[in-house]
Amino acid sequence: MYNIAICIPTYKRPLMLRKLILSIIECNLNKTLINDVNIIVVDNDVDKTAESVINELKERFNNSYKIDYYNHPIKGISNVRNELIKHALLFDPDFVVFIDDDEYVTAEWLNELVKTIINNNADAVRGPVLAKLNESVPDYISFWFKRESYPDNFQLDTLTTGNLIIKRTSLQKYNVWFDGRFNIIGNGDTYFGIQLLKKGAKIFWSANALAYETIPQTRANIRWLIKRIYRNASAYTYVLKIEKEYLKLIKKILISLIYIITGISAIILIIFPIKRKYWGILTLTEGVGGVTGLANILYKEYK
Repeated sequence: MYNIAICIPTYKRPLMLRKLILSIIECNLNKTLINDVNIIVVDNDVDKTAESVINELKERFNNSYKIDYYNHPIKGISNVRNELIKHALLFDPDFVVFIDDDEYVTAEWLNELVKTIINNNADAVRGPVLAKLNESVPDYISFWFKRESYPDNFQLDTLTTGNLIIKRTSLQKYNVWFDGRFNIIGNGDTYFGIQLLKKGAKIFWSANALAYETIPQTRANIRWLIKRIYRNASAYTYVLKIEKEYLKLIKKILISLIYIITGISAIILIIFPIKRKYWGILTLTEGVGGVTGLANILYKEYK
């Protein structure tokens, strides 16, 4: 049987955090597979907005679940993730799990992550995170929240921390940490994955380890989509620069220029009531982000 440390970074989302932890507590744990679960929360808010929620849940479930709360007021998503790893390693778990504070998990989620990492002798395993939007969100917005999907046990060449399990021994063997250069721009998990893969780590997909991400109305709009697509595109160019992947960088810039031309041509789609009405403006955004990332003009989402 295996011991698990579940790591949750949080910032000013107490209600979502509560929903996530309750969903973890309600998981159907396979007792022949999982022996012990420690839930670790690191709050990046200097005002400790998550503390009262954690205290309430600790009081309710202290006999069955260990929930530990830490405050880390030094702003930065990479800082928080590194703090989570440090606290998790103190429990000497077999596996470390990352899940975001705006998500919630399904009943077999943890069982599936553990089974997949064992069956594939993997260093890390990712699971799907499906967007959960309000029913009032129009199709031409919800269309852009479709998430990646792969066959079960498919080997991956990318990593995110929205729904992730990693072997403790792999963390120690490869000695990879989250890079502080991504503290306020995000995409540090992508760079973390690149470093793991460069050192020989194997990452797989667990199709049935399902989690959902709550998309609030403040994000279900074209303005937020533009910011997110710009951030991802510019950060990817930034990563290629850091890694000195010059051939890939040239290819990225050329593709970005094509996106800019194509996007400008397709902006007219915005006047039509179709699912892809924002295809032109978002293609243009991705192209602009890819080019401006070359000059380190990055969107500081976590500032």
